[in-house]
Amino acid sequence: MVADVGARIRSLRTAKGLTQAQLAEPQYTKAYISMLESGRTRASMKALEHIAGVLGVKPADLLGGAPSPATPQYSMLEAKRLIEQARGAEAIPILERLEEGLTAGDQLVRLRYLAVAYNLVAQPKQAFPLIERAQRMAELLGDAEEQVRLKSVLAAAYMRTYAYEEAARLFRECVQACDDGILIDPAFLFRRLVDLAIAQGNLRQSKLALATYERAIEVSQQFDDRPSLALLYAGMGKAYHDSGDLEAAIIYNQRSLQVYEDLGLLDQVACALDNAAALYVEHGNTTRARECLSRAERLASEAKRDTTLASIKASQAEVLAKSDPEAALEEAQSALKFARKVDQVDAQVRAMVLIGELRMKGNGAAARRSFQEARQLAEERGPQLLRVIFDRWSRAAEASGDPDEALRLARRALETVRA
Repeated sequence: MVADVGARIRSLRTAKGLTQAQLAEPQYTKAYISMLESGRTRASMKALEHIAGVLGVKPADLLGGAPSPATPQYSMLEAKRLIEQARGAEAIPILERLEEGLTAGDQLVRLRYLAVAYNLVAQPKQAFPLIERAQRMAELLGDAEEQVRLKSVLAAAYMRTYAYEEAARLFRECVQACDDGILIDPAFLFRRLVDLAIAQGNLRQSKLALATYERAIEVSQQFDDRPSLALLYAGMGKAYHDSGDLEAAIIYNQRSLQVYEDLGLLDQVACALDNAAALYVEHGNTTRARECLSRAERLASEAKRDTTLASIKASQAEVLAKSDPEAALEEAQSALKFARKVDQVDAQVRAMVLIGELRMKGNGAAARRSFQEARQLAEERGPQLLRVIFDRWSRAAEASGDPDEALRLARRALETVRA
């Protein structure tokens, strides 16, 4: 198998008219390529990805044949493909079985992939020890590039635990490492810029976030990564919304929606429509908001994404509350029941807050219980939602004629921002 891989590399290299030195540069040597082509050594995952990139093929094309225990790179490539498709749950068992037959360098990559997969399935507590182990290995191997990549995975785990300041610091260090030439990978730089901007947005640093997004757009011109570009546009929409520019927020949300539609990503289209509906409500166009949500509901159902559907149901109740509070209360209760069934925390909190708002004037005690349930759930599983809860609770108290309670809750909202 090693000889077959070497023969494929040699055949593709000569067909491209490249020398061994040209294929090697800048990361490897001519002697190393010679050893690969003659079957005297086995290529690592990094080497396969480098060579495939120069030759204009996929790493799997260099391996050929069918997966076997003697070629764990196949499993690594399959896991990487699943991770790139955000299918972390499927990648985890593949990577966990790959304890044997890997070089030290490939074992390091396996640990990083596994940590990324755990982040994808919202289990950062499983990712942290893997990252720590991989960091020690990268330091022992003197692999500066891998240390930067691991830093980005650690930052993503911090994002999952709402430690946005720590995440932003690490993403800045990743960007600086790219600027310093430690890691030359425009796609990696682009994604870390987007991650940094998202972290800055979560920290309410809208101006910094928009500047970071603008730089990411410049970098994106070097390659084609439309899914990440759609994420960038969605992030810019949020940043503009946070800065008070609602029209710009709608424009960038529409750009995000267009890219997702072009790519045929139904779940992401549904999410973008859900976000668009909230913007249209704020803009005073509830008719357009309902149209967005109706289409979003169909797409989420078609894609069988219950968590997205839970958010859409909460949004529908919020829109209905603008015109028919009594019907909205019933719909919010139904949305809450569904969100609990599929364990969608954000939708549960939004539904409970809406129920609290709708009950405040008629049954203050029941309203407070609903807000308190929302607060308790957010404290346990979504602390980033606390400010919104206290803000809306404060406004509801003021509307019901309780200015003292409104002031107390407004102060709580400010305290959550400082925390």
